[in-house]
Amino acid sequence: LIVNAGAPRPSIHCWMVALTVTVMMALSCPAAVAKADASAEPDPSSPALPDVTVEAQRATLERRVQNFVLAIAQNPEFHDESLVRWNKPICFLVTGFAAEQAKLVMARLSAIAASAGAALDREGCQPNFIVIWTPEPDRVLAAWSARDSHIFGNAPTVQVHRFLDSSNTRPVRVWRNIDRGRVATMRFGHFIASNNHAEGSPFVWNGVLGFSSVFAIIDANRAGLVKEDQLADYVAMAGLTNTDLAADIGAAPSILRLFDTRGEPPLSKLSSWDLAFLKALYQSDQNSRAQLVDIANRVARDVLSRDPPEPAQIQ
Repeated sequence: LIVNAGAPRPSIHCWMVALTVTVMMALSCPAAVAKADASAEPDPSSPALPDVTVEAQRATLERRVQNFVLAIAQNPEFHDESLVRWNKPICFLVTGFAAEQAKLVMARLSAIAASAGAALDREGCQPNFIVIWTPEPDRVLAAWSARDSHIFGNAPTVQVHRFLDSSNTRPVRVWRNIDRGRVATMRFGHFIASNNHAEGSPFVWNGVLGFSSVFAIIDANRAGLVKEDQLADYVAMAGLTNTDLAADIGAAPSILRLFDTRGEPPLSKLSSWDLAFLKALYQSDQNSRAQLVDIANRVARDVLSRDPPEPAQIQ
């Protein structure tokens, strides 16, 4: 810093006066202030604004998708086990429909299962995923259970009665029998986990769960106005997952809202959210305790890649 020793130094009072005058001049010229402020603000027509808005929209959509996954992937019956899926080949049987309708439902179910990554059994297999269309669901269930005591697996009587008593509230009821594999127990004073890989690990589930059999019974009187392909998609979503069909998923676009009575028209097929969830479930690592987080992230990425938000969508 070079100071001119020969020049008189201005006093502090002079500097303060000069500063005050400058401020007063600025305040007395609103046009100048407005011009300065306008130049400081970003230009609304610049491309940066839509980018920021789209990014905010992406974040909002991502949260909605993740909340949807968390709502339908709850495992209330199991506390230290994986999410449930089919780990053995599926053998579909569709009955009660007219021949052409049955063929359509069968083809749709098979296509959805295969696209999700579930294995299909060979022709002539023993059915383990049965879909029944009937105007008398209670009578069919009573006759079936009297003939075969294993249709409800080893479920508690209270749970079976709750399912049977739901005929007045649900046009489609889905029962799932779940294979827990080896049951965790105590042996010689030591805890034996149901999953060999889980012992002593905080990263691995104690049990890996899979469906052993599933059946869906459709009340023809209550679901008569629903198209066969819609029913097939609903049953696929309900029978390929352990989704709680009574879960509140809000306004999420999902075939699970097929019988939602909140006034919005139902979807005609599985949504991109449904398809992404099925795919993520069947591609996830069932041993990992991070399974649910991994599924939520996969679904969010998949949905955002298929349905990227645009500025025009933002209200």
